[in-house]
Amino acid sequence: MNSLGVPMIEENELLKDIGTIKNYLTSSNRTPLFLQADSYALLKLFPADCIDCIITSPPYWGQRAYINGGIGLEDKWEDYINNLLGIFCEVKRILKPSGSFWLNLGDTYQRKSLIGIPWRVALAMSDKQGWILRNSVIWNKVKGAPDNAKDKLRNVYEPVFHFVKTDLILILYC
Repeated sequence: MNSLGVPMIEENELLKDIGTIKNYLTSSNRTPLFLQADSYALLKLFPADCIDCIITSPPYWGQRAYINGGIGLEDKWEDYINNLLGIFCEVKRILKPSGSFWLNLGDTYQRKSLIGIPWRVALAMSDKQGWILRNSVIWNKVKGAPDNAKDKLRNVYEPVFHFVKTDLILILYC
């Protein structure tokens, strides 16, 4: 397990991924590269400022039981947010100054009350890590998930946040 409580990849598997990543980054091939691994450990392999766009929808807190553990299974939502921030710190490191980070994140109820996870994460990213929140997009899930609760509306949307790590306007004019 790493510091985020996620099982680590065997070292020899990471070494294979390093070669794959280096070859991809130095080639002219622009076919998407898909890597499956512990995200924190994998992101550590990338050099700084090398990725143009990152899009993710991490597991939501307290929604599913994953066989191999991982993010979303923390006892407290505060720990979930801190674990996400650890990964997003690495995302920021590898994102190019002109790059974009898109984050889709759903909310969770605790004792019949929405926790506000998506906005808590977005604000923590801005306040603690210096991300610039450029857009908040509403993803209208036309059909949405069924809900058996009789005292609330069905969840039919999720926020998608667009972050950048620098204000390019400041860079261009300073």
